[in-house]
Amino acid sequence: MSQTVREITSEAGSTPISIPRQYGRELLPAPVPAPAPADPQPVLAGPELDVRPFPRRARSRWTIGVDAVLALVLGVTAAAVGALPMTAALVGAAAWPLLLLAAGHYRHGTLGGTRAAHVGVVLMTGVRAGVLALALSPWLPSTDLTTLGALVAILSVASTVPALVVVRRPRPRLVLAGRPRDVREAMAELITTNTHEVVAACLTRSPKVPLGDLATYVGFADAAEVASRHDADAVVVLPGARLPHVEVRRLHWSLAGVGAELYLGTGLLDVEPQRTRVVSTAGIDVLHVTDPVLDGPRRLLKDLVERIVALVALVVAAPLLAALCIAIRRESPGPALFRQERIGRDGVPFTMLKLRSMGVDAETAREALTEVNEHDGVLFKIRADPRITPLGARLRRYSLDELPQLWNVVRGDMSLVGPRPALPCEVARYDVDPRRRLVVKPGVTGLWQVSGRSDLSWAESVRLDLKYVENWSLGLDLRILARTVRAVLGHRGAY
Repeated sequence: MSQTVREITSEAGSTPISIPRQYGRELLPAPVPAPAPADPQPVLAGPELDVRPFPRRARSRWTIGVDAVLALVLGVTAAAVGALPMTAALVGAAAWPLLLLAAGHYRHGTLGGTRAAHVGVVLMTGVRAGVLALALSPWLPSTDLTTLGALVAILSVASTVPALVVVRRPRPRLVLAGRPRDVREAMAELITTNTHEVVAACLTRSPKVPLGDLATYVGFADAAEVASRHDADAVVVLPGARLPHVEVRRLHWSLAGVGAELYLGTGLLDVEPQRTRVVSTAGIDVLHVTDPVLDGPRRLLKDLVERIVALVALVVAAPLLAALCIAIRRESPGPALFRQERIGRDGVPFTMLKLRSMGVDAETAREALTEVNEHDGVLFKIRADPRITPLGARLRRYSLDELPQLWNVVRGDMSLVGPRPALPCEVARYDVDPRRRLVVKPGVTGLWQVSGRSDLSWAESVRLDLKYVENWSLGLDLRILARTVRAVLGHRGAY
């Protein structure tokens, strides 16, 4: 499709101004003609570029056809069996893909798009469709609302199938814009998730250390051209790029003309989108970040529910605990339960219970093993710890040694889900960021456990715990509990 440009002549009648539109694939002309720079933008690394723009990839148009056919078949079937009038069935079949289109279900996602998000869009569209049908019920006297509601529910479930069965989606292609150090750090983060592909970078200056085989450019003036030539889905402007707001606006226009999106980095670390909103004040658009939920009714509900669940689980697990205590006493002398002081909410110490998985002289022997510590930071971990007994190794492998911590939850010292419970000697070495973990109760499980436990570095462990503290919700707790089952069965980091 050719670029649509409208020419406007100024009152002086001399210079035509090209106004870019948001359609087409050809590169946009400059909004105001300017003399060409003496030297072109240098290519610092990467292959020689083709001057022709790449064709855009398919935008999953086949899903629209699938949903339309599915809605038509179900609607006609409902009409054929006499459950719905044919007119209502056909109108519903035609409206369903249009509602999904309006909700953005068919939009090609770039950053932040997940299968769960696609499923959520479909299900919420189904809810809105049900509400719409209820509102129109006075004008549909011959229509059975129960049948119409069932049809909407079936369509909602069926339309989630493509999002769930597609094994692999194309990774969004990104151009990063910012300082060399920021681009390097962003690339490292994106590599760990393996959900995006960085195809080029626009830098504020020449990098002292090359960015590998990545095609890199100095300056942001031709960012849209770079995005087009590399078939990028989006340009991500990182914090520190220091782009004036006028240049950001012009960059947005030019990217819209080549079919790419613009994302602006906020500099926030591990803040979930639901805690943010854009507000305007005095002509300035700013991002408002809400405070984390540290107290209030939802925290009280969490505490109450967790204590009840922990008490029930403790009663159910009592025979298993008794058997394990007997086995521990038979294997090695000493108590079956291991008591250790840990630091709880607001720095208050408490006694944490565990099934003993080491010899009774484990704390004394730790001093001699300090030099072979395999963990960084303030943690002490050894993969093949000689203090662990054979039975203790099996208990740790399946996290059975942590069952007595349910009593700590019942007492109110711990939560089912929360940050890792820290030792006093670890807290004594905390700097500012790790101390933030102490504003909530430690947990039997948490993001640290479902993400790798002992395999995590100290920095990763702290970051996961802070992410949990800052973005806590009841839904996040439920997701962590569900992932805990998989983490326990997978044994990752359990040593």
